[in-house]
Amino acid sequence: MNFKKQILSITTLVFSAFILFNACSSSEEETINQPAGFDRSEMLTSIADNLIIPNFEAVQTSVNALHASVQNFVANTTEQNLQAMRNNWVQVVKDHQHTNAFGFGPANLLLGSYANVLGAFPVNTANIEQNIQNPNFDLANSFATDIRGFYTVEYLIYGIGQSDAQLVSGFTQERRDYLVLIVNELKTTFDTIVSEWRGTYRNEFISNDGTSAGSSVSLLYNEFVKYYEVLKNFKVELPAGLTAGQSGPDGTLVEAYYSGISRDLIMEHFESSKNIYFGRSRSGQSIIGFEDYLKSVVGGEDLVNATLPAITRIDNAIAALPSGELSANVGDQSLITLRDELQANTANFKSSMSSLLGISITFNSGDGD
Repeated sequence: MNFKKQILSITTLVFSAFILFNACSSSEEETINQPAGFDRSEMLTSIADNLIIPNFEAVQTSVNALHASVQNFVANTTEQNLQAMRNNWVQVVKDHQHTNAFGFGPANLLLGSYANVLGAFPVNTANIEQNIQNPNFDLANSFATDIRGFYTVEYLIYGIGQSDAQLVSGFTQERRDYLVLIVNELKTTFDTIVSEWRGTYRNEFISNDGTSAGSSVSLLYNEFVKYYEVLKNFKVELPAGLTAGQSGPDGTLVEAYYSGISRDLIMEHFESSKNIYFGRSRSGQSIIGFEDYLKSVVGGEDLVNATLPAITRIDNAIAALPSGELSANVGDQSLITLRDELQANTANFKSSMSSLLGISITFNSGDGD
């Protein structure tokens, strides 16, 4: 065999081995990503129809009730109408905890996931006050997230250290106008999100049932993990002063600082995470979730068995948080315990699930898990 034939023979052999290797790799990946007996489109249908759409509809309903109460307050600025607004606002942010992990598709706004844009906290009170006094302020063309959304409404209707009478008497026309502006954006946003989910996006979501980046399974899984980490990193660790570089606890960094319902929102947030994982509607109806998906893959049962006690420990840690306003108790040992339990479960939800289900993590959390 001459030299050229030898090269050709070696090249052909290497190419054939490459083809064979990739065929095996593709086959293995297919086996991992498409386990026998599990229908991802069925899971997506179950989650869309029993979790995503009903929960966005719940936010839409509560936002519309808030919008109506704001209109009433603006027309008749009384303490009674102030309390009505607050009651509606509390329902809005509790409902929001059950949709914050669905910030893709219609809920991926121009500035990012709706939860990042409209659920940002803490708000920038100095800039809010400047905007109130600026007759030329244009919310639609503002890129700031900390002067809009749920927690800007909270700041406006709860205030800082004022009695209800003082708050009502100080609600100038400019302040009313800004409140209306912010709530109108909430209403428009959630009316649009629900309309698009009820329209063509539901079928798009269900049919895009692969596991590659950009697929519905990948979008859902990554948002699920991301907002689990938001709970750990920003709702617990940061106010507790446990993030690198902090000098100590800071009660002003809790979610819902002005209303004092931070503890309740932590409970709602984790309840939402459990619903997605276990496959459970907000009313308790059993549906198809990630736990079912895990049980269909090799090694999944072991991870399910390891995750269940970790979730129980988190539930117990949340239940042990001090009653009353969390902002006054951010130095309590219970927050450290909760952070540690959330951190211990991060690998279950993140690296282990990602590996077993063949879904890549597409966001950078900096946790290293």
